[in-house]
Amino acid sequence: MLSILITHYNRPKPLRACIDSLRAIDWKIPYEIVVSDDGSTKENIALVEELNIDTLLFAKSNQGLGANINKGIKACKGDFILYCQEDAIISKDIDQVLQECYQFLENKQLDMIRFRANYKFPKLIRLTEKINRIPHFSFKNFYVNTFQYSDNPFITTRQFFNKYGFFLEGVTGPYGETEYAIRTISLKAKIGITKTTYALWQKEVSSIINTQVQIKHRKGSKKLWRFARALRQHIEWLLYTPSKRKLNTYKNKPKK
Repeated sequence: MLSILITHYNRPKPLRACIDSLRAIDWKIPYEIVVSDDGSTKENIALVEELNIDTLLFAKSNQGLGANINKGIKACKGDFILYCQEDAIISKDIDQVLQECYQFLENKQLDMIRFRANYKFPKLIRLTEKINRIPHFSFKNFYVNTFQYSDNPFITTRQFFNKYGFFLEGVTGPYGETEYAIRTISLKAKIGITKTTYALWQKEVSSIINTQVQIKHRKGSKKLWRFARALRQHIEWLLYTPSKRKLNTYKNKPKK
């Protein structure tokens, strides 16, 4: 069985479009749609309750993306979990690659398979015509080695989170995503990515993560800034201690 987990917060219109795209796909195996809401307003909850959702989870208050994903994962009944946020549109053609995804995950050749990335990995290991593996480390991927995990849509198994841990709670979205990315590469998770992008963002919807990150004008070239960021994250990788669940050079400033 496949569990499709969608995290949601106060965006019922994009959620409807996301669910419509999912219901239009021929999944070929039994599936459920689980929506984990993070304390939306009563008005938006009323709109969400009208949608074609199998399991709808609520939170008493807004607790952040990490807590919202964790809540949803624990409610999923399927052996496989496909995750996306409410502003994603999943391509109908995803059914063309899913059987290979299931096989790679079942055989433990891969621990997670991503359906898109906002950047290019110069070095990939070809597994099939449709799926590549991201190398654990490559000098060619210096700028993106530490971005192997992402909150972009992916498929994995329930066992993945027992092995690599759930998400940090009580932290900002960017801090939590960065920590989990460093965590998964530190624990040597095998992450794949499809050659074709099977998930798109709804153009009229702004990213929650992007609204949390205020990019200031930086002195010097963009290339220099990218190098400094990559170097910093590689240092985080070297210093990371799985039991502590902490980044050393990043500050966590959750909203009060």
